[in-house]
Amino acid sequence: MPGFGVTAALRMFAEDIGVAPDTVKSWRWVASRWPAGRRRDDVSFHIHRVLASIADADQRFAVIGEPPVLARTGERRWSEDEAKRRVGWQVSRPETVQEKLIAVHALVDDDEVATRVATDLLRRPKVAFKAAGETTKQERIGAGPRAGP
Repeated sequence: MPGFGVTAALRMFAEDIGVAPDTVKSWRWVASRWPAGRRRDDVSFHIHRVLASIADADQRFAVIGEPPVLARTGERRWSEDEAKRRVGWQVSRPETVQEKLIAVHALVDDDEVATRVATDLLRRPKVAFKAAGETTKQERIGAGPRAGP
């Protein structure tokens, strides 16, 4: 059948099973990064998808076999957030101060929202006092030190 390629086949398959074509493309990419003999039955597809972003195949295959110790349970197992931490992605449930800062910055990307949040936070006496002690007024508003007279 002329003009019937992989893309068309994937689109038809996606339609047949009721998912978006991009979902099937994602499944295909993940499967290409994890040959059948390298997949782990004790690790979810989602974790395989996150760890698939590790470029070096040898490193990727080694990492999946070395799950972290989960603080909450003490067991060695991959969680979604632990996999995301391993590859440097933003986590769903931030724990560290740095992860929380990243999450907050993502939420206040819009200047109007950021302004309202900053104003609200500066109404908290302890926050305002700490912010004032850490930087000069010019640095807080982003003007920085001025050169010249």
